[in-house]
Amino acid sequence: MDPKTILQKESLKVTPTRIAVLSYLYSTKLPCEVDDIFHHVDKEHHDADRVTIYRVLEALSEKGLIKKLEFGEGKYRYEIAGDDHHHLICEKCGKIEDISDCGISRMEKDIKKKKNFVIKRHSLEFYGVCQSCQI
Repeated sequence: MDPKTILQKESLKVTPTRIAVLSYLYSTKLPCEVDDIFHHVDKEHHDADRVTIYRVLEALSEKGLIKKLEFGEGKYRYEIAGDDHHHLICEKCGKIEDISDCGISRMEKDIKKKKNFVIKRHSLEFYGVCQSCQI
């Protein structure tokens, strides 16, 4: 979907910086650090500073367009909200990989049935050592 259309649909002001941030997040498949987003936007829009990027990310997060993730590193990463997936995180090199088929949807249904609890969201990350770092 076109970032401009997405912003309009969510009643957010359409700005070059917001378009650039959304476009970048749609083009990447893994959670991005603020520095990565800033450097991408800075190449296209020289008027955007880090404070503006943080404000854009917060606005997009509040509207549920992006997810704000924290993997115990003391910093946030951002990705497009949407398909339910989780992450494998290498504790040696920091590599992050998506994983989608881990049976959580069955677990959520079971929790709802057994505990009469409606789950609105969840977070699940797996920490370990990637294949490259095992060598």
